[in-house]
Amino acid sequence: MTTTPQRFGRGTAVVTGAGCGLGEALAEQLCGHGMAVVVADADAGRAGTVARRLRAHGGRAEARTVDVADPAAVEDLAVATYAEHGSVDLLLNNAGVELGGRVWEIDPVRWRRLMSVNIDGVFHGVRAFLPRMLTRGAPAIVANVASVGSVTTPPRQSAYVASKHAVLGFTECLHRELAEIGAPVQVSAVLPSWVRTRIFEDALAAGPAGAASSHEHLSGMSASMAAQGLAPADAAARILDGIARGDFWVFTDPQRGPELRSARGRLLLDGEPPAG
Repeated sequence: MTTTPQRFGRGTAVVTGAGCGLGEALAEQLCGHGMAVVVADADAGRAGTVARRLRAHGGRAEARTVDVADPAAVEDLAVATYAEHGSVDLLLNNAGVELGGRVWEIDPVRWRRLMSVNIDGVFHGVRAFLPRMLTRGAPAIVANVASVGSVTTPPRQSAYVASKHAVLGFTECLHRELAEIGAPVQVSAVLPSWVRTRIFEDALAAGPAGAASSHEHLSGMSASMAAQGLAPADAAARILDGIARGDFWVFTDPQRGPELRSARGRLLLDGEPPAG
C-alpha cells in the first residue's frame, strides 16, 4: 500500500482556502511530505503569512490571492501554476464559507455569495485544472472538500448544507465521468466532521445575514466547534491518509462519518421525512 509520505513526497499541490484552518493544515502537511504547495486564498494577508511560515520551516510554498468565485481568477491561477511548476499532481478544492439562519430569513446576497464560493468555486477549480491534468496524461488527484453536511439536513443550515450536497453530487458525477474515459485522475470526496476552524467566526465577522436567529445560531455553532472540534492538523492527516489510499469517501471521523452516510441512505430507502 502506498503511504501518505510516498504519495505526496514530490510534485505540486494547489490548496484553495489555505490561508487558515483546515486548508492551512493541509498545505503544511503536504509541504512537510515534500510537495511544492500553492497556498491559494481570497485573503492575501493570510495566504502570505502561511506561505512564509512554510518556507521558513524548509517547505516549498508560494502564496496566490484568488477568489474561487471568479472563474477568470481561477483560470489565471492555473496558468501561473503550470507556468511555474509544469504540472499539478493534487488539486484540493477546500475554500468554503458559512451562513446560518432559517431559509426565509436569509439575505439573498449572502446566499448567492456562499453558493459562488462553495459550489461554483469547486467547478471553477476543476474546469481550470482538470483539462491540463488530462492533457499531461499522468496520474493526478482532484479532492473536493464537502462536509458531513452533504449527507445531513440540520435546521438553520440550509445554505451551507445545500451547497455541500451539491459539491458531493458534483464530485460523484466527476468520478464517473473520468472513469468513463479511463483517465488516470483520482477523485476523492472529503467529508470533514467538526474541525476547529474560523469558518463560523468569519461568517459572524461578515455581518448580519438576515434575522437575529442567524447570529445566535452561528455563535452557538462556533462555541460547539471550539469545544468539540478536531484539531486541524489531526483532520488534515486523516484526510491525506484517505486520499493517499485512493479512497473516494474520505472522512475525518472514521466512525461518525460512515454512520451519517448510512443514516442518509436509510432515510432515502424508507421514504420518511427528515427528523431531528
